Amino acid sequence: MASNITFWRTVLFAVLPILAISILSIVVAIAYGQTNNPTQTYVLRRVAIWDLFYRGMVAAFIVGALVKGSIVYVAWRFRESNTKTHPPQESRGDGS
Repeated sequence: MASNITFWRTVLFAVLPILAISILSIVVAIAYGQTNNPTQTYVLRRVAIWDLFYRGMVAAFIVGALVKGSIVYVAWRFRESNTKTHPPQESRGDGS
């Protein structure tokens, strides 16, 4: 059973990202390599790079907010003063 879990963990964390990056790089290369417009169009690299940077920062802030929110929820839910997180006290039947 452990070897099966190890195999799927290896596939999930090692093989799958490499495969996804390979496919995405091919798709992006094909998409940017095709031109249907006969006129010359120029891409300002500086503008394109800053656009990608801002998009990445927006995604990073959203992911960071979700992670921080889940950490705050878990810390609040399982805090020490919350009585719901403690196991019930066992009563001893001898009066003590």
